[in-house]
Amino acid sequence: MRSRCRGLTGKSIMVLCGCLALGVWARGAQQQQPPTSPQPAAPQQPKSAAAPATKPAVATPATAAVSAATARRNAWTCLTDGLAEKNYDRRAQAIAALGTIGLRPDVVHLIETGLNDKDAPVRQAAVEVLGTMKSRSSLPKLRAALDDPSAVVSFAAAQALWNMGDKTGEDLFGEVLEGDRKVSVGMVRGGLQQAHERLHDPTALAELGAVEAAGAFLGPAGFGVSAAIEMSKDKAAPARAVSARILGHDVSGGARDVLEEALQDKSWIVRAAAAEALGVHGSVNDVAKLAPLLNDDHKEVRYRAAAAIIRVTSRRAA
Repeated sequence: MRSRCRGLTGKSIMVLCGCLALGVWARGAQQQQPPTSPQPAAPQQPKSAAAPATKPAVATPATAAVSAATARRNAWTCLTDGLAEKNYDRRAQAIAALGTIGLRPDVVHLIETGLNDKDAPVRQAAVEVLGTMKSRSSLPKLRAALDDPSAVVSFAAAQALWNMGDKTGEDLFGEVLEGDRKVSVGMVRGGLQQAHERLHDPTALAELGAVEAAGAFLGPAGFGVSAAIEMSKDKAAPARAVSARILGHDVSGGARDVLEEALQDKSWIVRAAAAEALGVHGSVNDVAKLAPLLNDDHKEVRYRAAAAIIRVTSRRAA
């Protein structure tokens, strides 16, 4: 019995010793924690939280500026890609869109490249746009275009020159009006005999009439061949497109609201016209509205939006 009690006492002593050891360890741990527990440094967290809170407000304008710069780069890429399109109508539309940017040497140079295009509609667009811009530096090239193999291009060149006070192509108008097949001395000397003969060809005159009719309604270069298909679907679209172009010259808030809504029009020719119109008196603040149109399903819309973006961002830079 005594040995058993002794055994129990021995176990109890061991348990007691273990408990004492744990108590000593816990006390020691408590004594050592104060140095590491300066985690009441939590009050310092408001400082680190406050610092970032002030910087986002400063970073926001910078982000907007980068966004406008990116949109401008994308716009130039869109237009230069348009000039390299295999489809001649799209090349012509890229040239027409470039003409809305304004009379700038870099823009004029790009448009003039269209005068050497293999397809007549592209050359015609280049001639018409240069005439509309009144690019006097392009006069020698427009005079050369009077001898273009296409009657439509040569006639457009004569018109462009006339509108800038250059009457080099005056004989063309007289011959077309009179219907006289005789070649005047002035035309022979000017090297315009072939142009004269082409302009009296019934097929060429029919083509010229169609082009002039479209141009009178939608303006220089119109919106290309594909616009005719669109107009057949929505007969009111051309009137809305013309209205958008007219409203582009109105700086009132009401006109701008209507144009912004027109950017979502169901007809692509209206969206293109609205984008072009916003570029007339717009500012860098309009980039956010125009940038989505760089991904429009119709490339004609992309080109007009790209030109508008370049126009408004150039205005800010100036």
